[in-house]
Amino acid sequence: MPKRVPLSPAPPQEPSGAIFQFKVWLLGLSPMVSRRVQVPASFTLRQFHGVIQVAIGWEGAHLFQFHLRAIRYGSSELSARSPETTLEGLRLRKRARFIYEYDLNVPWRHEIRLEERLEPVAKRNYPYCVDGHEACPPEDCGGPADYLARREAWHSMDAIDDLGVMAEVIDQAVMA
Repeated sequence: MPKRVPLSPAPPQEPSGAIFQFKVWLLGLSPMVSRRVQVPASFTLRQFHGVIQVAIGWEGAHLFQFHLRAIRYGSSELSARSPETTLEGLRLRKRARFIYEYDLNVPWRHEIRLEERLEPVAKRNYPYCVDGHEACPPEDCGGPADYLARREAWHSMDAIDDLGVMAEVIDQAVMA
């Protein structure tokens, strides 16, 4: 099981209100790249964007937006609504789903589902990553289709042949 870690470099904060547990996963990839995170309900969408960036492994260099009930919240350059809306203010129900897009040229689409409303755990820093599956693709690899094609090429017979040639070259260098 992966090590559970706080996702914020900020000093410890024990929230007084509810904690939301979300599952966040990248669409279009197999095996699934996902994270389960716990965040204070008082967090804004902008803060939640930061949590997703750290949890998934993005660098934060691109525009973002959330799609929720036919409304877009996100980067000001997109003429979207302000991401200063709190998660609590969205009035999400358990199992509610919405979309988070990052790097809108590609885009990387994430589905987000509210799994639980929890009470804060004493002496735990929030936000908190509870669980995760698979590593994040490289930031600027061209999106899900390009990433999968490259990954397939890495595992192809040509790649294995290339490793064999490299091993032979290393053996020759060591013998010399």
